[in-house]
Amino acid sequence: MRGRTKWIGLGATVLVLGVAAAGAWRYQQHVQRQPDWQIHHTAAFDAAKKVDDVLAQFDRDHLYQAGDYLHSAGQHPDVQVLSVTGQAHWQTGVTLILEVTGHGVARGFDHVVLQQADVPICFRLQMGPKEDSRDDDIDCPAGAPLPVTQDPSLQGVDERLESALKPVGPNESAVRAAVAGLKLDPAIRQDFAVQDGIAGVALRASQYDCVVARVAAPGDVTLWRPSHTQLAPGELDCSAGLALSGEFNTHRTEDEERRCVIATRTPAGSPCCR
Repeated sequence: MRGRTKWIGLGATVLVLGVAAAGAWRYQQHVQRQPDWQIHHTAAFDAAKKVDDVLAQFDRDHLYQAGDYLHSAGQHPDVQVLSVTGQAHWQTGVTLILEVTGHGVARGFDHVVLQQADVPICFRLQMGPKEDSRDDDIDCPAGAPLPVTQDPSLQGVDERLESALKPVGPNESAVRAAVAGLKLDPAIRQDFAVQDGIAGVALRASQYDCVVARVAAPGDVTLWRPSHTQLAPGELDCSAGLALSGEFNTHRTEDEERRCVIATRTPAGSPCCR
């Protein structure tokens, strides 16, 4: 009796394993027959995360004009703007169609990568007039992307600028020559000023990418990057005059920053908390 029970149990185990193996084989065959679906699905997920970053930047910069949305979206890697309609958020609303490159992967049953590819995924962003919304993975319209000028960058410039300015002292021509020696991107705006024996320098790559330096004497150089909120429209100007003013190298409390964020949500911005 025990032997019979043993053989019955063994047979049941073999049957279960056989069914499981058959199911796994069928699933793997199903996956391998549909790699395009997997690639598109995972690429759409990857692209959606990039669109999240685009929208977060819209909110961070308090954008409302169609041209500003276009410029901001076009700065993100793997993002192209196919169309923009409307004028402003609170008036007509602004609709953007984005083509975003997502990386898609097709995997087998054992998670081995079968295929992978970069896939263009399109999104519709509706900014206003009453509320914002988005549609993911829409059909991509025909047509070339809109041209967007890429902003230069001041990344890595701080230490080079400080080293170049330390030997020269507050002499405008020497300061200009020192900055020229850095061979910066010509698109970076440079501003210089001297007042009361102090030289001011400002480098601006974009609205929120600014370095300001004050040169008081040889070896006495102070660099400052104003905060994102301080550079908002209606707030501080990235200029050499800022380096020579009492607002140079100032920092706001969290409460002051919060008030400025609220203030700069208005269309024209506001200097209410300078």
